Amino acid sequence: MTRALRRKGWPWLVLLFAGAALLSAITVLNGVQPNDEGLMLQAARRIAGGQVPYRDFWWYYPPGQPYLLAGVWKLFGPSLLDWRIVRVASDATVSVLAYALARRRASVGLALAAWLAAACAMAFPTGPHPFPIALALALAALLTFERRLALAGALAGLCAVWRIEFAAYLAVGIVLAIALGPEPRRERARRAARFAVPVVLVAGALYVPVVAAAGLGRSWHLLVRYPLIDFQKYQSLPFPWRYQGSFRVVRVIHFYLPLLLLVGLAGSVARLALRIRRADPAPVATIVVAAGMAHYMLVRTDLFHTAPLAVLVGVLAAWALTSERRGERGAPAVRRVVAMAGAAGAALGLVWALTEGIDRRVEGLEENTVPIHLPVADGVRARPLRAAPLEKAADYVRAHVPPGDPIYVTGARADLVTSGYPLFYVLTERPNPTRYDIAAPGVVTSAPVQREIVRALERVRPRIVLRWAAPVTALPEPNQAGRSSGVRILDVYLARAYRLERRFGIYLLLAPRPRTAR
Repeated sequence: MTRALRRKGWPWLVLLFAGAALLSAITVLNGVQPNDEGLMLQAARRIAGGQVPYRDFWWYYPPGQPYLLAGVWKLFGPSLLDWRIVRVASDATVSVLAYALARRRASVGLALAAWLAAACAMAFPTGPHPFPIALALALAALLTFERRLALAGALAGLCAVWRIEFAAYLAVGIVLAIALGPEPRRERARRAARFAVPVVLVAGALYVPVVAAAGLGRSWHLLVRYPLIDFQKYQSLPFPWRYQGSFRVVRVIHFYLPLLLLVGLAGSVARLALRIRRADPAPVATIVVAAGMAHYMLVRTDLFHTAPLAVLVGVLAAWALTSERRGERGAPAVRRVVAMAGAAGAALGLVWALTEGIDRRVEGLEENTVPIHLPVADGVRARPLRAAPLEKAADYVRAHVPPGDPIYVTGARADLVTSGYPLFYVLTERPNPTRYDIAAPGVVTSAPVQREIVRALERVRPRIVLRWAAPVTALPEPNQAGRSSGVRILDVYLARAYRLERRFGIYLLLAPRPRTAR
């Protein structure tokens, strides 16, 4: 592609960016996420106040996203709107990059299908998660590595600061594509080094200050060991093979999206494998990254983990469905059968992702929401039955706890935790006196951590403790998180030291008992 043609394509890419941004923005104000949104904003708030993740508060995500949002927090103050603007821009960027990558080896029509699949997948569910920026960086690296290895390496290093595993999939894919190239062995080694050195330099430059402040041992445990071992033990979910709900077509489509994405991936890879030549092994990198996205989804197969694979399946399906007569006509019967079956799987996965994504957009537009009347909400909305008690609970806390004084938020029970409400700290603009915003099973359900929390509460005696009594805080998930740890040290302490002051639906506000009564 010449520079002149690239310049002519910019207006089209800008239009695609605007379209994807619109698809994301039309529902981005709908709903709040007590756990995921709260975790990221609390981390941003702590960092903006001078705290260091891994050292001053418990955190197992890479530092990129919370530091980015901390910068936004410092510039504009607390708000539920700012991260949504970042997310819309990230969603649109991923969609445009998916189109550009698909267009490398597919027609305009199929590349547009990949763009739409990516735009819809990224738009729902939304959240301040780190994966959209990591995915955008990975796609940009896949677009650039064939001609600009150093730039691709820098992008991969930056990707590691948002999601380590995404960067690992990306690095393996690009190095493998280089290794399969037609160049002499020594040249391939030099090319691999030109990619790998910037990866290490960029990732190291951004990680070293944080790790040095937090300590190597603690950082290793939270960034590597916990995600690899404890997260999968406590939070993995079985793959959704069999739908057991009431029969509604759209619900069936939603339920089987993970399965059909795997079908689309397998079909696309099968057909592309027939075409890959040693003279052009670049598609191998994208295939490896797509396989990594499948692993990301399979670790916890829920609606929050399907989008990256949907984006990559859209790209690979566009490539696989592009007509390529050479090498298929006149080929052996087995080869033709594999090509046809692969094309069918690719088409099914792409069409299913498009159908599911478009339906989610329509559902989002039909959702009944009202504005949340709290200072930091900035136009964010929620369902009426959720907004009213939340506003009352937050207003009560803001009226009875002076600014700067802490509150504490806990779930229905301390021995079984599947979700928390750290967003309540953000909504009330009151700090958490403990290191644990996250309701991580196996962590806050353990005796040492509960004793640490009790010591912190005893030391500062928050004027209000919020017990969020929603069923989602203690669901019987089919994993270790869904089983009681048997540790209720925190519950016993709260029963002894606090009493029910007010109740607003599922929000129970506890106040300290007089010391003489304890």
